Amino acid sequence: MDYEFSNDFIGDPVARCSMGHEALGNWLTAEIGSNATLIGKLQTALQQLQQRTLWEYQLDGTEYAIELTREEAIVRAHSLFADTDNLTDGLDYYDAESLARCGLQDFATLLTAWCQFIGLATKSS
Repeated sequence: MDYEFSNDFIGDPVARCSMGHEALGNWLTAEIGSNATLIGKLQTALQQLQQRTLWEYQLDGTEYAIELTREEAIVRAHSLFADTDNLTDGLDYYDAESLARCGLQDFATLLTAWCQFIGLATKSS
């Protein structure tokens, strides 16, 4: 998974991830940002999952939810559960940026890089 970090026009951090992983970048940008408390919770959960003292961890946000297991990270937009039955004929619901999965180690690497980008110290695993 490739990713790129930048700052928007007002200086807030923005994450962009490669095709198939866009939801991870959107989640980092919209739900995590520079929130040290949330990042700390994620880092603690990652350590516990890697040490096999925790089975899974879930964090619900305003727009996205993330589920961490011992093997993978899954980000889902809450809009995935929107009612698409009433779409006009010929229209499809675009959800390519609403769901992403990656291995737990790849997610840990992404989170560490994000912390470095925003200038937040990371917990060692």
